[in-house]
Amino acid sequence: MTDTLRSSTLRLRRPAVRDAAITRPKAAAPATAEANGERTLRSDALLQGRSHIAIVHNGETYQLRATRLGKLILTK
Repeated sequence: MTDTLRSSTLRLRRPAVRDAAITRPKAAAPATAEANGERTLRSDALLQGRSHIAIVHNGETYQLRATRLGKLILTK
């Protein structure tokens, strides 16, 4: 698909409040997420020390990359 109005890159942003979010250790997924059937995965569990991985979704292959600044980029 060649749509010039849409970018093929999805960037996930960190929360604007960065002071406590960075220094505090991550807690386990809240019980409400499990009760709703949502699954929470940490990015380091997906990447397993690599800088990028391939994800196959509906027959299409996507690349999930971690930048040096700690951001995630998903491209087709």
